Amino acid sequence: MRALTIRMKSDWCIKTPSSRISWEPIVRGLTSKTSRVVVSTKQSGMSNKKLHLRHWEVKNFHFEEQPYPSIKLRCPGLSHESFDHDSMPKLTSIMLTSALARAVALQHPIPAKTIGDEDNTSDVTQADETFLNFRVLSGDHFIFMSSTEFVMSRSMYDYDVPKWPLDMTFTHGYVGNTSVANVCNFYACKEEDTANVSDSGQSLLWTNTYQIVLIDKTTRKPTQLPDWFKEKYKGKGCMDKGFILRPFPRPAVTFSQSSKVQWSDTDQYKHTNFTTYARWAMDTLHAALRIRDDPRPQSQHKPGDDAQSGINGKYPDQTIDASKALPNITKEILSCGLHKVQITYLKECLEGETVETHVWQEDGAEKELVLFSVVKNNEDVCQIKMWYFPVDDIEEHIP
Repeated sequence: MRALTIRMKSDWCIKTPSSRISWEPIVRGLTSKTSRVVVSTKQSGMSNKKLHLRHWEVKNFHFEEQPYPSIKLRCPGLSHESFDHDSMPKLTSIMLTSALARAVALQHPIPAKTIGDEDNTSDVTQADETFLNFRVLSGDHFIFMSSTEFVMSRSMYDYDVPKWPLDMTFTHGYVGNTSVANVCNFYACKEEDTANVSDSGQSLLWTNTYQIVLIDKTTRKPTQLPDWFKEKYKGKGCMDKGFILRPFPRPAVTFSQSSKVQWSDTDQYKHTNFTTYARWAMDTLHAALRIRDDPRPQSQHKPGDDAQSGINGKYPDQTIDASKALPNITKEILSCGLHKVQITYLKECLEGETVETHVWQEDGAEKELVLFSVVKNNEDVCQIKMWYFPVDDIEEHIP
């Protein structure tokens, strides 16, 4: 079979059989050259665990105090590995890109204003001054993400809108007693506009709102934010309340799939990485749809058919048709793309532990909404809600 070579602006190429050019829409979304080292370890103050961030091509780092404390920067975006075999951006890649961009923004020294430097463009930096004083805040504590939300725009699924690099605006949101909430907007870059980071006229790809909790390293429980932090930032954010997602009940009728936490699923704390829960959820949803839509009689499905999956209810000995757990969601709806995702992290999960990921839809709820619970020892450790774009809504916006 004749192979077709696709050459990209990053000076590397992909070879694929000419009869199966599934990479084409992805290639059109990548528009940058190879990244270069622009931030040194000393300059950024990054820990050894984040040394890889030195190699990100972060540009145009800019701090603003008004109307809310915020950071603007340009960073690498999604890559060819960020898309699945349907050419859809992976939720896990969106989450990881958001986290890395936040890490750079929180660790990078803020340029210090000098006399006559009204634009805050001086190269002079304050050694310990970072956005939200994050280095100082996190130095003696663990930081636990309690909840996060991703809202994707239709531009996220437009092949003609570049996904690399990205402009990010990171805005302080809210300060509580033990928690901090922030908002990050990610925009497609204009190729002709490389000098400044600006929201004006750019395509918003996604917004990430999240809340972190300060954890005492000894007690491993939430602890009060320092008084100096509250005095400096309380009441100065863009949100009038914290970002709290309430737990929801898990019904008796679900489809579930078991997973064992592997080394590759964990983070530097040796806890399950925050993106792993989203991957489990996606895999469980697709496993359920595969079984539900399989033309074979349900009795012909064997335990080994679907890699540790089963059609289980609340009890192990209860067999339930997947169509009862997912009566409305379809592959056509999934092909419209994710519109919104909300994730609540409730408890820790460690390497070697086994979890069950449950998926279902609520009676009377919109057909584009899917719910998940990751369960360990009969306790929910993570809960997720996913909304997809409606099919009719997408069709109305097709040019």
